[in-house]
Amino acid sequence: MLDTLDGQLSRLGALGSALVLTAIAVTTVVTTHFLIRNLSGMPVKPMSVVVLVAEMTAVLLPMMFFGRRVICELKKSKAEAAEMSRRLEIAAEQAHQANRAKSQFLANMSHELRTPLNAIMGFSEVMKDQHMGPVNNPRYLAYAKDIHTSGHYLLGIINDILDLSKIEAGKMSLESAEEFEFAPTVTASLGMIESLGNKFDVEVIDNLPRDGVRLVAVERMMRQILINLVGNAIKFTPAGGTVCIGGRMLEDGGYKLVVSDSGVGMSDEEIEVALTPFGQIANLMGAKHTGTGLGLPLAKAMMELHGGSLTITSMPQRGTNVVLTFPAARVLPGRDLRVQVA
Repeated sequence: MLDTLDGQLSRLGALGSALVLTAIAVTTVVTTHFLIRNLSGMPVKPMSVVVLVAEMTAVLLPMMFFGRRVICELKKSKAEAAEMSRRLEIAAEQAHQANRAKSQFLANMSHELRTPLNAIMGFSEVMKDQHMGPVNNPRYLAYAKDIHTSGHYLLGIINDILDLSKIEAGKMSLESAEEFEFAPTVTASLGMIESLGNKFDVEVIDNLPRDGVRLVAVERMMRQILINLVGNAIKFTPAGGTVCIGGRMLEDGGYKLVVSDSGVGMSDEEIEVALTPFGQIANLMGAKHTGTGLGLPLAKAMMELHGGSLTITSMPQRGTNVVLTFPAARVLPGRDLRVQVA
């Protein structure tokens, strides 16, 4: 009933509705005044009634007018907020659909590329290793090696795109998660990129304590995370610099692994770009290295898939620290937990 009355008053505008409400209030008070005087046996003086009406009108009309103006503005703001909320919901749904379409497109395209790419890599490997007889022209042999190397590089990009698309689509599972000792996995991962450190004259220091800590995770993903992070650290560290890997148990039963480097570092804005898929940071070191900008976003997505987190702290020309935090549910403590990350 109140909503109906308010709707009727709104049609009259602020001034009209204020006049109506003031008239109702004045009429109610004057009627009450008459009743009280009559019941008390007291005469009603016309002049006193006129004064009462004038005083009430002078006081109530501005108040009613101001109140109706406030109510009208509030209703208008509420309607605008509702419309904005509706538009935001539509925009969010459109963005979600566009992201799903993008992920589906990338996944489909990557699948289509892998078949011919495997053939290219297979045939180029036959030629570079001369399985079907010697290649008498050294230039052709060099071309075959370049084709094979480029094929491996492209296959790595395609696999990263597929993994990221699966995670975004919620199709990447942890069904193959199993228990394994973490330190040997770290050592094996560092061994796979040792040649990269030698190539750029960057020392990789493994300070991870051999305390028998075990994880319940997908080991392949853990290797990929480590290779991506340490590989990035090497690429963005000048010759003669260092990349250090350390770790320790946390008080809540979780585990923290830190990859720190003495490289060029990043600003807060650059960190945000680096964590965006295909994000590229423009600096002198970046100009020397090729990449897709998928390493950090993929590592972050894989950590979050395991219930963990990846955080970055960095300053330009001061190096970078990347921290992987594993939840207690995925950590089985080892025998010696006293070693701490420096």
